[in-house]
Amino acid sequence: MQFTSPVLVGRSEETAALRAAVARAEHRRGGAMFLVGEPGIGKSRLASEIAAHASQRGFRVLRGRASRAVPLRALCEAVLSAFRRTVPDERQLGAYLPVLRRMTPDAPAGVPDPAVVRAEAVLRLLTAEKTVVLLEDLHDADGETLAVVDYLLDNLAGEPVLLLATLRPHPDGAQQLAAAAAARRVAGVLRLNGLTDEDVAELVRHCLGEPAPDHVLATLTRIADGVPFVVEELLNADLRAGVPPTVAAATLHRVDALGPDCIALLEAAAIFGTTFPLDVVAAMTKLDNAAELLQDAERAQLVNGQRFRHALTADAIRGRMTPTRRAMLAREAAQTTETLRPNELELIAELWETGGDHRKAIGCLVKAGRHAAALGRFGTAVELLERGQALQGNNPDLAADLLDALAAVLPLAAVVVPADNGARAFALGERLQQALTASHANPERRAAVRLAQARVAAVAGEWERGLDLIAATKDPCPAVDVVKATLLLGLNQLDLLPKARALAERAAATGTPEVVCEALEVLTRCTRGQDLAEARQHIQRWLQVAEQHGLAAWRLRALLELGITDKYLTIGVDTLLSARRAAENSGAIVILIAADLHLGATYIVRGEYDKATRHGASAKEAAERLGLHALKALAVAIEAGIASMHGNRKATDQALAQLRDHGGSAEIWAYTSAICAVMEEQYDRALAEFDEIEKEVTEPRILRGTFYQGPRLLVRVAHGLADWREYERLAESHLSQVRLHRTYFAWSRAILFGRDGQTSRANEAAKEALELSTGLGLPRHLGLRLAGPAALAGGWGEPLEWLREAEEHFHQFDVPAAGACRAVLREAGAPQQRRRRDHGTVPAELRKAGVTVREFEVLRLVVERFGNAEIAERLFLSPRTVERHVANLRVRTGLATRADLIRYARPLIEGSAPM
Repeated sequence: MQFTSPVLVGRSEETAALRAAVARAEHRRGGAMFLVGEPGIGKSRLASEIAAHASQRGFRVLRGRASRAVPLRALCEAVLSAFRRTVPDERQLGAYLPVLRRMTPDAPAGVPDPAVVRAEAVLRLLTAEKTVVLLEDLHDADGETLAVVDYLLDNLAGEPVLLLATLRPHPDGAQQLAAAAAARRVAGVLRLNGLTDEDVAELVRHCLGEPAPDHVLATLTRIADGVPFVVEELLNADLRAGVPPTVAAATLHRVDALGPDCIALLEAAAIFGTTFPLDVVAAMTKLDNAAELLQDAERAQLVNGQRFRHALTADAIRGRMTPTRRAMLAREAAQTTETLRPNELELIAELWETGGDHRKAIGCLVKAGRHAAALGRFGTAVELLERGQALQGNNPDLAADLLDALAAVLPLAAVVVPADNGARAFALGERLQQALTASHANPERRAAVRLAQARVAAVAGEWERGLDLIAATKDPCPAVDVVKATLLLGLNQLDLLPKARALAERAAATGTPEVVCEALEVLTRCTRGQDLAEARQHIQRWLQVAEQHGLAAWRLRALLELGITDKYLTIGVDTLLSARRAAENSGAIVILIAADLHLGATYIVRGEYDKATRHGASAKEAAERLGLHALKALAVAIEAGIASMHGNRKATDQALAQLRDHGGSAEIWAYTSAICAVMEEQYDRALAEFDEIEKEVTEPRILRGTFYQGPRLLVRVAHGLADWREYERLAESHLSQVRLHRTYFAWSRAILFGRDGQTSRANEAAKEALELSTGLGLPRHLGLRLAGPAALAGGWGEPLEWLREAEEHFHQFDVPAAGACRAVLREAGAPQQRRRRDHGTVPAELRKAGVTVREFEVLRLVVERFGNAEIAERLFLSPRTVERHVANLRVRTGLATRADLIRYARPLIEGSAPM
């Protein structure tokens, strides 16, 4: 008979505190509790009692155990336990679901996840329902596990989640984490001490079912020192022979009472530590009845499932093996695990190390490090490879692959702590150089590390430092060429552009697929300012290479760049939406945020402000959660842009104040304020704001995007401040490729031709401007507003229709620009439009698409099957104006034909109020 207490003894205060924490979580006041104590003190027993209590109250309980051998193991086990319990809610997890799947041990490499994204994915999984997550042995956790836990601690308030962790009182990362969390009051710490003599007596009584003899109790109290596990282990010995002198002796006494096959099974299992894989142990021992033997060991209170009852149990079994026997079993375990579980590289490496085969251990650590880096676990990758570095000593043969892997991970490690400008990675590079010197490595290997350090410099934006590091490289190769091209481009000097481009072209011709993608990205940046069409060709090749070679991360980046380029060329959103869907499906959160930002900016230009708001808010929420301050600033800029387009000065200034707080650029600030001034008809202020941008922008514009030059030129031309020379300087620049600027340039050209008396050419330019601005917001209506008075004065174009359309647009936002249009129309003697009281009867779906009241009037008659001429007669418009309104309706609704438009609009119109 084996003895264990059926009840928890001596932990009433701790139990009350933990139950109170469960109750708080149930009321959405989540938090964390750390249970700290020596081995055997009862941390796991207490945690299990609380987990059972929470389960009875309807909590989902997720469990994981940390391991020195397997990074992120505790979190991976918790995630897997959630997946086994139920299918995760894709609607709630969204793009974070693929991130969670990449945390599993056999996850394929592909899209690297920043640590903060991984942490947010775990948080979303935990907060999906009321949850207790139990992480045991946190003292064995790796740095990336602790980073995720730290993120969770700061985000559980207001959630129905209790994080419960057990750890030993070691002065390590986990202990420091617990102390820091307690100091900022996001977690509680319970330190478990030994039981009192009275508690020991009660524990013994519950184990035996009766009080123990005084001499037995006295011996137990003296030896156990209040540790519950030791008390129970000693009781499970043969007390007729006396109380064993140590817990190890008690454990081995029970082991020896089992059969030889069961002992062999336990010895093989103990090589793995506290937890062991039964399939591997069974294969090692060649025992067909391993499951039955495990039940015998469980009845002997030695194991619970595929886990020893306590770490001390496994220690006792391993402790009596000879070193030779331990090493032999470890090698056999490593070999068997490689066959049955080849993806558990960290565990295999630890087994080879225990077995004394450092060469094979280093090989596994190299593979594991490369795989971790491919998944974005750069901190883990560095830790694994540095473990290998400690094993290899000064053996150059063992160091070769290891140093190559470290050199490859080195630039990636620079993103682990971005705020340190690559300091950690640079320090690692110096240690690598020292190791190379100690191992008398050849010059080629030293050059590889210098190349890696130069990559770090590129990540950190230290362009000159990177060029200094790479300058000593005598033999150029594609990898060197592409890094040098990146560094030269980073200097932002026009005279260096041809050299950077030549290096990138050479790398793209002969490099590996990864280098080719990198080189094509550089070529895209080199050519985007001069020739968007050529840049698009580079991106398409980049996308093709990435897809052919299964480079998932490079593919996503190419899709995003393709969308950005198409935004400039056409102000279209289809490619950006495709990139967003791909990022969401892959769980590439940072690219998803970037896509939302570009979509928000594009929808502002298109005048689709509801869509712009939705994408901007999505980007802001995600960036704020993840602490991505630069991206959040851009999301705030979208809020400011929308407010400015509505002429809402108060909201614009509030958003711009936030932008300044987050380090937003002066260019964005001044441009947004200028556009708001345009809507307010404060053109002097607008021009002053535009001129302020000119002073702020000092970088070569050919290397960067600009968005203020088009509207600035139009305002200056309309107010007689710019002539043909200023127009031609901009119209002949790289900006002429961008549809946004081409629209403004066409309006400016029309006004200049009209001013010169060339009415036919003014009409041609106006026609081009109208075609370019179809489906757009401000580029169309600001052009109509400013070209209208000039056309009236010069006798060209259709100024009355233009001003009516502009007034209709601006009236939606109740801005002074609408009144200015009406004033010009009055002065021209045009009949004033009588706006109905039911002006807001455009159906919500059509309003969201940007359909104006006038367009809705046209749409009603289109649905009734009137032709354009009949509609023009009924609404007192010209047929050309009606034609333009119908074209706008097709663009706004995304429908190709008039018949499609009728089918789509009929149910909406039938459900709307009459006008």
